Amino acid sequence: MLSDPMMLPSQAIFPVGIAIAYLALGLFMLSSRRPDAALDRLFLAYLFLTVVWMLDLVLIISQVVSPLSGFSWADLAPYTLILLGVTYWTFARAFLHPSWRSPWGWAMGALGLVLTTTLQAGWLVLPPDLFAWSNGWVHPGNIAFVLGVGWWLAYMVLAAYGGMILAAHTPSPAHKNRIQYLIISTLLLIAGYGLYLSLRDPFWTMGLIVIGVGGTLATYTVMVEDLPDLGTGGRRVIGMIIVTLITVVVYLLGIYLVRRVLGDFLAQALAGYLDRTLAVAVVTALLLTIIHAPIRQVSQYLTNRLLFGQHYDYQEVIQKYTQLISNRLYLGELAHLAMSHINQVLGLNRSALFILESESGEQLNLRTLPAMGTNGVPKTITLKKDTPITQRLIVERRPLAQYTIDISQQFKSAPEYDRQTLRALNYEWFIPILKKEQLIGVFALGPKKSGRPYSAQDMRLLNTLADQTALALENATLFDGMQRNLAEMTQMKNLMANVFDSMDNGVITTDILGKITLYNRAAEAILAVPSEQCVGLPYSEVLTALNNTIFPNLIANVARRENHYSDYEIISELPGRGRVNLSLNLAPLKDAQNQTQGVTIVVDDVTETKRLRAVHDMFRRYLSPAVVDRLPSNPVDLQLGGHRQEVTILFADIRGFTTFSEQLPPEELVDTLNEYLSMAATSILMFEGTLDKFMGDAVMGIFNAPLEQTDHVIRAVRAAATMQRVIRDYHQNIGQERGLTFGIGIHMGEAVVGNVGMSDRMDYTAIGDTVNVAKRIQENAPGGKVLLSKAVYQMVKDSAKAVFYQEMQLRGRAQPITTYELVSVD
Repeated sequence: MLSDPMMLPSQAIFPVGIAIAYLALGLFMLSSRRPDAALDRLFLAYLFLTVVWMLDLVLIISQVVSPLSGFSWADLAPYTLILLGVTYWTFARAFLHPSWRSPWGWAMGALGLVLTTTLQAGWLVLPPDLFAWSNGWVHPGNIAFVLGVGWWLAYMVLAAYGGMILAAHTPSPAHKNRIQYLIISTLLLIAGYGLYLSLRDPFWTMGLIVIGVGGTLATYTVMVEDLPDLGTGGRRVIGMIIVTLITVVVYLLGIYLVRRVLGDFLAQALAGYLDRTLAVAVVTALLLTIIHAPIRQVSQYLTNRLLFGQHYDYQEVIQKYTQLISNRLYLGELAHLAMSHINQVLGLNRSALFILESESGEQLNLRTLPAMGTNGVPKTITLKKDTPITQRLIVERRPLAQYTIDISQQFKSAPEYDRQTLRALNYEWFIPILKKEQLIGVFALGPKKSGRPYSAQDMRLLNTLADQTALALENATLFDGMQRNLAEMTQMKNLMANVFDSMDNGVITTDILGKITLYNRAAEAILAVPSEQCVGLPYSEVLTALNNTIFPNLIANVARRENHYSDYEIISELPGRGRVNLSLNLAPLKDAQNQTQGVTIVVDDVTETKRLRAVHDMFRRYLSPAVVDRLPSNPVDLQLGGHRQEVTILFADIRGFTTFSEQLPPEELVDTLNEYLSMAATSILMFEGTLDKFMGDAVMGIFNAPLEQTDHVIRAVRAAATMQRVIRDYHQNIGQERGLTFGIGIHMGEAVVGNVGMSDRMDYTAIGDTVNVAKRIQENAPGGKVLLSKAVYQMVKDSAKAVFYQEMQLRGRAQPITTYELVSVD
């Protein structure tokens, strides 16, 4: 009975072990992921059928009696074999994703089961003459089992053949590599079952072991998405064999040459010390020790070139790439250089660079940057957030293969629109470009010209290039955004933008110990330290000027805590440059396993920017803010020359200042002068006049230039009235009367306004008779009074109260000028 205790015979040990191994593989699949896909369910069915088959073998070998009368465990074997073949063939079809349907497969499996049943039940009896050809190997007693073996073999061969046909026609190297794994697994299973069914020791034991290996490899093929490249592995094995053979040939050739050339000499020279054979062996060993390493290196290099095609130096590629993109602020140029370099290094047919254009609450909008190989690629693509695709790219920070999207159950839940969008691009790999855990771009890479899949070193290189690209891409993206908004900005702002445009980015990378591994030319110019003095040395030894700043602490925080710093400004004294302002961006430098390998630093010299900002702020002291912001709207305004325009000119002079100056020391006198001139200038700027110039203790203001003002005359009058009121209030506040007042003259008319001087130094001013008349009126204005010309009075008489002052004979004019004294203004 089955319940009776028994000892397993030695022949049953291996089937039990294989059954346990297959059961463990099935349980491992169930624990690793839910078997939602048909592929997983079919393979699990195959594993558990194999367990049943192996347990049936154990029962047969152990000669356990079946509990069913008239039924033996051997009768179950052909049914199990047929089901194994049909299940594996169905699994292989689901794995291969063929375009053709084969309903006959199931029908043939059902036919095999029916034939087996009819033969075992005796419903179909074949004449003994049909078995004469087998010399007793096939007979009526085992015909059902032989039929089951034949049916199983047919399905296994069909699975292997279908894989070979599809592998020969598939354009995807990744899919072809995956199919090759399935083919190898299938062939191992066929060989294993064939060895076992020979029923000869030790072949049947070896067959069980091969069955276990084949099942394990098939499970690995199903479970793992990114399988190692079999072609690369095979070429490496061949390369090792070739290098070994070359080494052996060199050894033998060395022994032969030493014996032929130096044999007699050594025999005579060392006679009495060493015999001829030993002397030849010693000399040969010495020579081969010297030449072994060079010969091995040369043979290894030639073998790699022969077997692997393109060969690149990892560090050299990264350094050249960084130098290419570090100073590129135009996105189109950056994309062209970046993708051209990657195409050349990896031998790609096509590639593209997508950047994040915008994002909303639910989706990411990516823009295609123009580059070689992007013809036919949509200008923009859209991906939904919080999907398995964006999870892989952003959260997991891992590359994503299109083949993985197509076959992996994990990505079946991704929106169909996103899957179709990426599939239509016809790229093999998508490499995320991240900045501060945010997606800013994606490398899209097509197949290699060689048809080979991407290697692990290729992926590690691409991840590093993506990290380097993130820094340049962020700067270029910001610059691109600025460019779009510069169409209607002033020339002064355009000038500032050009300054920023011309500033280079210094890029430095260090390893985890602080040694500099990359140091570009821009960094040389900014930090005034040559590259040859930096690479390979600790940054603290070569960038000594930064040791007294917070720079070392920033490096330590990034390396140890993976902190990120953006636009962090420091001030340092650099040899040969003096005091400079530096803006730093720091981020961890990570490898393909997302492990921090060092620090990436981007250095911007913002010294000039700081200076220009100070100049801009100083400029605003002389013009009203509205004038400063609107002045450069026409670039012609910043060129030498001018144009005729109606303006109102205001001159104000401090009366009594000469006498007052005799009572004060020079330092206090300058302070007092600045106080009064500031009151005058502030009054002019308050009404958006242009502060033209200071002339000793006088000031000149222009209205209606450079900006047109329809009410420029009344603005000038109100500025003059405000000036007089401010000085009176000032005297009341300080509690004393200094005897200083403003004499003000105002006149309007046409004048030539524009830039006067030379191209390197120009002043914006007004020239003409109108200016001269205003100046002469001011010279004749008593302290505390505002005199208006008749032209001014006629323009403001409805808004201001003025009385006739006098007919004023001005120097240089034949006719007198009628002037009015301002009394008040609305």
